Amino acid sequence: MSEQFLELLKFLFLALLYAFFVWVVIMSLIQLRKPKKSIRSSKKDKDDKTAITHLLTIEPQDIQGTEYPLEEEIFVGRDEECDVIINDSFTSHRHARIYLEDNTLFLEDLASTNGTFVNGEKIEKIHLLEKRDRIQIGNTVLEAK
Repeated sequence: MSEQFLELLKFLFLALLYAFFVWVVIMSLIQLRKPKKSIRSSKKDKDDKTAITHLLTIEPQDIQGTEYPLEEEIFVGRDEECDVIINDSFTSHRHARIYLEDNTLFLEDLASTNGTFVNGEKIEKIHLLEKRDRIQIGNTVLEAK
């Protein structure tokens, strides 16, 4: 190969590298500028009666009645860093994620071993969460309130 061709390839590679760097910076800035939403303030526009504000433990009996307030994003699992910690061998370390997007609450299974169930049905993809939905993770059942 000629020396001129190699120089051209070098400059093309550098241009691609700089373009990638600029793209990463722009995407980071876009993510940082997104306004933080809370479930309570975002759902007020629709109807306060239908806003899901917390999860209530239904089963097992020993932790029944435990409430977990919902935020913009929470993680459910065995890991100590999760927002809702479930000490159950059928629960993955980071089992599921519940998050708010466009004033709507979604539940996502994070490729858990035993799956996540809503109202008795295993979810395969991101699921729209509605009031009184029952979420089963391992032997624990949570109700959206």
